[in-house]
Amino acid sequence: MQLEKQKNKLVIVASRGTADGLYPALILATTAAAQNMPVDIYFTFGGMKLLTKGVAESIKPSTDLGLSKEELNALLAKGGMPSLLDMLMAAKQAGVRIHACSPTMNLFGMTEKDLATGVCDDVIGASTFLQLARDPDAVTLFI
Repeated sequence: MQLEKQKNKLVIVASRGTADGLYPALILATTAAAQNMPVDIYFTFGGMKLLTKGVAESIKPSTDLGLSKEELNALLAKGGMPSLLDMLMAAKQAGVRIHACSPTMNLFGMTEKDLATGVCDDVIGASTFLQLARDPDAVTLFI
């Protein structure tokens, strides 16, 4: 039996614009970065809320979670979890590369001026994302 080579890169698609959709992406990204893995997060559709000026603070949990924004914030504070924006900045500081989705931006009439300052490494399209995802050393997750 031949063992598969261990993959050493992480590529995440963050497509949900809810707190419980974005926290897992950021937790996995910062954990992988702490293990010295190169990490890329491609924010698309709802996930773009986290990258949009003035929107991160208003992101709510999904109704599936069964908690209000206030209840989730209290739970996160009790557990010592930082805010989504603080998690995003921690990911950036850990070397995680943050990519905004150009097709999503076009769809919603956004420009780079709509993105929070200093958050994104670049704006890329599906073709560039696929180059990242098809790397044989990468684990690709859709969250």
